[in-house]
Formats: sequence, structure tokens, C-alpha cells
Amino acid sequence: METYQYKFDYNVYKDKRSLSSVDQALINEAAMTSQKAYAPYSKFKVGVSIRTTDQTISSGANQENGAFPIGQCAERVALYSMIQVHGRQPIDTIAIVVDNKNQKTPASPCGSCRQMLHEYRSHQTTPIRLLLSLATGGEVIELYDVKDLLPFAFDGLFLGQ
Repeated sequence: METYQYKFDYNVYKDKRSLSSVDQALINEAAMTSQKAYAPYSKFKVGVSIRTTDQTISSGANQENGAFPIGQCAERVALYSMIQVHGRQPIDTIAIVVDNKNQKTPASPCGSCRQMLHEYRSHQTTPIRLLLSLATGGEVIELYDVKDLLPFAFDGLFLGQ
């Protein structure tokens, strides 16, 4: 038997003012987008803004439904919107902002969104950064690549894609 270890580095900033102006703008856009969320059940509003390598911005907010399984997370809404409007573009950075008074720390994507983002990432050669924040401000978590969130992920490459 051989033992291996999986780990990754990430940064935690005291607040978004420590980031570049383009990253601050992306977080601000995601925070504004969170106001478009439809979250009457969970009250957990999420806004996501995606910046492609050519600096195009696309955004989306979560959309709940009384039949819970058919709602959509903000990450997927933003990704689908980007693809629909701009086509498949290499992504540089994704800002995910949570607007919920009970949330004290930034939240990372759910398992389904991690899978979706990982699959998208497998079709580009450059990493996709994540910036996680709260609409009320406070710390920002920066992850270098979405692939770090889902080790041993299953993607289309297993299917000969």
C-alpha cells in the first residue's frame, strides 16, 4: 500500500479592498446580482459573476422552487447564461457572493456546482480562480483553481470526450 496526500493552498483576505480593482468590481457585480435571487424558502441569496479571459462579465443568481430539486444554483445560472450569450469562453475568475444575514463566512459551491465547474475547467488549460465573499463584506477567500474543490472528479474525459 502507498499513502498519498491531497492538499491545496488558498488565500484569505481581511476584506475585498486587499484585492485588485477588477476583482473588487467582480465581487461587487456578484453582490448586486444576489439581489435578483429568488430564495423565498431558504432566504439564502447567492450571486455569481464570471469574468472570462477576454474580460467579459456574465452573472446569475440562484432560483429556488417549491419543488426543491428543480431549483438552480447561482453558479449554474451564471455559467449557462455566459455560454448562451457569449459561447464557451475560457474563464479567468468566478466571484460567489452570499447574501444571508445568518451566514458569517463565505460559502463554497455545492457538490453539483463543483462537478459542473470542474467539467467546464477540464476543457481549458488555465485555472479558474474562485473568490468567495459575503454581500455584507468581510473576508474574501481566494482559491487558485476550481479543480482543487473536487479531487478525483468524474468528467467527460472518462467518456472519451
